Amino acid sequence: MEKKIRIKGEVYLLLSGFFFGLQPFFAKIIYAHGGDAYSLLVLRFLISGTVFAAIYMLMGQSIWLTKDEFISIFILSVPEVIMCILLFLSYSYISSGLASTLHFSYPAAVILLELLIFRKKISKIKLLCLLFCAIGIGVFYQHDGNINILGMVMALASGVGYAIYILVLTHGKAGKIPVIKMSAWLSFLLAIEIAIVMLVSGKFRFQMDATAIGMSVFMAAVISTLALATFQIGAPMCGAQTAALLSTIEPVSSILLGVIFLGEHMSLRIFVGICFILMSIVIQIKEKKE
Repeated sequence: MEKKIRIKGEVYLLLSGFFFGLQPFFAKIIYAHGGDAYSLLVLRFLISGTVFAAIYMLMGQSIWLTKDEFISIFILSVPEVIMCILLFLSYSYISSGLASTLHFSYPAAVILLELLIFRKKISKIKLLCLLFCAIGIGVFYQHDGNINILGMVMALASGVGYAIYILVLTHGKAGKIPVIKMSAWLSFLLAIEIAIVMLVSGKFRFQMDATAIGMSVFMAAVISTLALATFQIGAPMCGAQTAALLSTIEPVSSILLGVIFLGEHMSLRIFVGICFILMSIVIQIKEKKE
C-alpha cells in the first residue's frame, strides 16, 4: 500500500512540475499584451481560488474554515508569498536566468532544513539526485555579466521560502485539510497578500488587453489550478525531499515548450542540463522500487 501511495504521489508531482512549466509559456504572451508579473499573480491566484471553491461547493461541501484551519493555511501562505515577491524583485537586479538558477536551489534547502529541524537523514541516492539536479540547473545558466549581490540574495532567499512552504505543507496541519478546500483558501490568501504588497509599494496597475486577460483566465483556471492541486496532493504522499527533487522537472518542460511552440533554440548546453535533471528524476523514481 505504501509503495502504491508513493508511486501515485510521484505521478502527481511530475504532473505538477509539467503544469508549472507551462506557466512561463503563457506568461510571455501575457506580458507582450500589457500584463506584468504582479497583476498576473493576483489574477492567477484569485481565479484559481474561485475555481477550487466552486468545485468544492458543487461537491456539496462547506467551504468555510475553522479557526485552526485558517491559521494553518495562513501560515502556509506566508513563505509562498515571500517566495513569489523575492523572486520577481530579484529580476530587477539580475537576469531571469541567474535568478531562476538560484531559486532552484530549493531542493538543497529542503534537505538541509529537514536535517536541521526534523533530524531526517538523507540517503546516498537522494544526494546523487541532488548533485545531478544542481549540475542540470547550473548548466542552464548563461553568464551575461549582470551580477548583483542583492539580487542574488533575493533569488536564493526565494528558494529558501519555497523550501519552507514545502516543509510546512508536508509536516504541518495544512496538509491534512481537504486538498480542494485548502487550495481555494490558499489561493485567495496569496491573491490578497500580493495585492496588499502591490498597493503599499505603488506597483498596482492593470493594463492587460483582451488577449492578455483571456490568456490569464485560461492559465489560472486550468493550468495553475491543475499545477497547484497536483502538488498539494503529491507532496504529502512522498515527503518534502522527493517533492522538491521531482519538482525540478518544471524548467525542463518550460524549455521544451519554448523550443516546440516558440521556436527557441536548444543548445548543447541546455540539452546536457535537461539530461542531468531527467537522470536525477529517473534515479529518484527507481529508489526503493527495486
